[in-house]
Amino acid sequence: MTVWWLLVAAPAAGLAGVRRLRARRAARERPPERVVPAVLGLPELPVGGAFVQFSNASPASRVALNRLAEAVAHHPGVTVVELPSHSPCAAMLRVRSAPTVLLVDASGAVRRRWTKPPERAELAALLGPPAQAPVAAGSR
Repeated sequence: MTVWWLLVAAPAAGLAGVRRLRARRAARERPPERVVPAVLGLPELPVGGAFVQFSNASPASRVALNRLAEAVAHHPGVTVVELPSHSPCAAMLRVRSAPTVLLVDASGAVRRRWTKPPERAELAALLGPPAQAPVAAGSR
């Protein structure tokens, strides 16, 4: 009768060990919640935060970066930073595809993460109205 406890205790101990291993792996794979400005190549983060785009040499990354820069251009205190998708910073932040965009606030907290370029309407809602109206060129 002393062997019966092994039939209950051994599987329970194994299950607890598996749960601990999964929790450790999940903690290792979770990207950091804060980013230091030096990692982004900035002396300090702007008051309005920074949009960080991890790009590669594809046309899709260029189009996404241009759209992001256009949306941010008339909002003082907000900046756009482009980093290569294969950089150490990308590895640290668990970037697995390009273009990936992060919104980092002034304290370094990652507020949003997009695994595709954010839509214009979403950027407009996040940034609010521009401080200066965009200039439209025209000819007569």
